[in-house]
Amino acid sequence: MDDFFSARTGHRVSETQQDSFHTMPVSELSAKQQMVMDCFDSPETLLAREDISARTNLKLSSVCGRARELLDAERLAKRGTRKCTATGKSQELLGLPVA
Repeated sequence: MDDFFSARTGHRVSETQQDSFHTMPVSELSAKQQMVMDCFDSPETLLAREDISARTNLKLSSVCGRARELLDAERLAKRGTRKCTATGKSQELLGLPVA
């Protein structure tokens, strides 16, 4: 089995993942992708992945994967950063793309 790499992210993508991605129509979202998108009720809404995880009751790892897919599909955009109060580390804020 050959390894494929995403041209955009550089991450390794299996052939099965690539085939599955390309067979899904752009207009359709998976159930978990829709759960993530439902968190953004206006263009002003900015959320970190941890916020999305808390709102949807999805594991953070699942939210991170769905967020990456939605970023790659340009349905979400990176819209800033904030500092985590617990760890002091920077967190990416996601939001709807602004035209």
